[in-house]
Amino acid sequence: MKKRSSTLLDLDENDNIISEENVQIIAKIPKYHFKKGRFFLMNKSFPTFLLEKNYSGLNYRVLFALLSKIDFNNRIKTFRQIELAEELNSKQSNISRALKKLEEDEIIEKKEHDYYFTDRFIKYAGDKK
Repeated sequence: MKKRSSTLLDLDENDNIISEENVQIIAKIPKYHFKKGRFFLMNKSFPTFLLEKNYSGLNYRVLFALLSKIDFNNRIKTFRQIELAEELNSKQSNISRALKKLEEDEIIEKKEHDYYFTDRFIKYAGDKK
């Protein structure tokens, strides 16, 4: 995407120019993303947090599989551990350990029968489905 430059003017109460600054628009998110719920927000410190935790490859794969299931209010769409294990070509016991690790690190939490991403790192920014 091309960078576009424009000028930002600060005006006083009489519309006199106080200062002039250059502004560059680097990227623009299409409006349809906001209407269709096609993205989630992530805390900037989340990648650093994950690197410090020294997760295994399976932990990351489970995390990304859960991110693909995120729903309104940070709920993770209902899943069965055995199905997730088959999807990730792993064992159910390994999936269970990975989920417990994500819970211990307060990335996800379990409420009754559903899992949710905590607001600490991830927030769904889409519409209700």
